[in-house]
Amino acid sequence: MSATCAGGSFPRATGPGAEAVEDGIARLLTLPRAFIGVQLRTGSALLDFAGQCVHAEAGFLEQLFRCRGLEQASTLHAHFVATIIGEGGRELTELLAAARENVALIADAAEPAPATRSAS
Repeated sequence: MSATCAGGSFPRATGPGAEAVEDGIARLLTLPRAFIGVQLRTGSALLDFAGQCVHAEAGFLEQLFRCRGLEQASTLHAHFVATIIGEGGRELTELLAAARENVALIADAAEPAPATRSAS
């Protein structure tokens, strides 16, 4: 009866290449984890940005309905557009920086492990 059938753990490989194989397997599992983490962080940042945009637009519309004339509405709209361009630009810059970091994380996780020499 093997160790796994008796409720134990899998037997560990031994020999000169066993450590390299284990390192390779661990490295292969790193990439999917990094990729999923990147997707979650990016999705969260994009949803946060979209939420801020919707919130700003709702506030603008609330103020717009209170305007008493075209000149007041036009001034409010110009202010809203300038704010969206300024703050939205900063937010998009932050999102792009996060995207660059995420790409670097994936590239690092995808980089092959250094080759090890076996003792012959």
